[in-house]
Amino acid sequence: MKNTRIIFGIAVFLCMMPSVTGQEKQARYTNGSELTVLGISGAGDPVSFHRVDSANLNGLPSTVKKLAKNPAGAAILFRTDSRFIKVKWRLENYKIWWNMSPLTVNGTDLYGWNGKSWQYVASARPSDAENETVVIRNMDGKMRHYMMYLPLYSTLKSIAVGIENGATIQKADPEFLPEHRIAIYGSSITQGASASRPGMAYPSVIGRALNAEVYNFGFSGSGKMEPGAADFLKKSDADVYILDCVPNPSPEEIRSRTVPFVKRLRKAQPDTPLVMVESVFREHGHWDLETGKRVRAQNRAFHDAYKQLINSGEKNLYYIRGDELTGSDHEATSDGTHLSDIGHHRMAQHLIPVIKKLLRTGK
Repeated sequence: MKNTRIIFGIAVFLCMMPSVTGQEKQARYTNGSELTVLGISGAGDPVSFHRVDSANLNGLPSTVKKLAKNPAGAAILFRTDSRFIKVKWRLENYKIWWNMSPLTVNGTDLYGWNGKSWQYVASARPSDAENETVVIRNMDGKMRHYMMYLPLYSTLKSIAVGIENGATIQKADPEFLPEHRIAIYGSSITQGASASRPGMAYPSVIGRALNAEVYNFGFSGSGKMEPGAADFLKKSDADVYILDCVPNPSPEEIRSRTVPFVKRLRKAQPDTPLVMVESVFREHGHWDLETGKRVRAQNRAFHDAYKQLINSGEKNLYYIRGDELTGSDHEATSDGTHLSDIGHHRMAQHLIPVIKKLLRTGK
C-alpha cells in the first residue's frame, strides 16, 4: 500500500510538470561567456566564471582556491525578444547541503528589467551535474534585458542561454551596465549561505538596489584575511570595499591580521572608502555561552583594529556594528548562523544607505 502511494505521488508530480514543446526542444543556445558577464573582477576569469584566477591565489589555503571557482554573485546580462528562455549548464559536482536549497547551491535565477527595476522572473531547477530546463515561457516577445545569477556554491563547467529560433540574443546595451563597482570580502554569509536562491544573497540584493556591479569575495569558512586575499581584492578596482570577514578568523587572528590586511589593500587603493562590518551574532550564541563569548571577542578585536587604523591616520574608513544588522527578533537565520532570505534582506537594507552615500560622495 505504501509503495502504491509513492508511485501515485510520482505520477501526479510528473503530470503537473509542463511538457517541453517542439520549438523549445530546438532552442538556439549562446555560450554565457559570450554575453555580458557581471560580478567577475580583474582578479578573476569571466570565461570560466572563476571569481579569482589561479594565478592570483598563490600562497592561499586550498579551501580558498577551491571556493574561488564558485561563481557566487556572478551573473549573465543579456537582451532578447525570445518568448521563452532556456538554460543549459554543467556543474563540476552536484551538491546537496543540509542547510541550503539545491537551487542556492547548484541553480540559477533569472531577473528581468520591468522598465524601472530588476524584477524576479523564475529560477532554473537543478537536478544533476548536467541540467537543461525552460526557465520561463509564454512571454510577449518584446525586446528586454535579463540578468541570470549563477550558482553560489558549485563550480560551473559550462552554461548557455537558449532562445527560440528566429529570436535575437545580444550583449547588454551600454546604458544597462552598472554605474559602480563594490567589492565585498567575507565568509559563507557573504558567499550567500543560506539564501533560498542565488539572487537573494545580500551582495546581489545590494547590487540590484544600487545599480552596481558587486564582486562577491565570500569564502565559506575561509575569509580569514590572509595577505594574498588583500592582493586579489585590490585588483577588483572597486569604488567601495567592504570587509565582512569577522565570522571566520579567531579573535587572535583578527588582532594580528586586520591592520596589516587593510594597510596592504590601502597601498593600491589609498583613497577608496572601506567599510568594516562586525559579525552578525550567532543565534545559538545566546544559549551556548562559549559561542557567544567567541563572537563578542571577535567583534571586540575588530573594533580595536579599527581604532588602531584611525589613530594611525587612515581616512575613508567606516565601521558598522553587528547588533542590528539582521534585526532583533532572532528570526533571520536558517540554522542559527547562516542567514535566511529575511536575514539577507535585512542586512542589505542596513548596508545600502551607507554604501549609497559613499558612492555618491566618495567619502
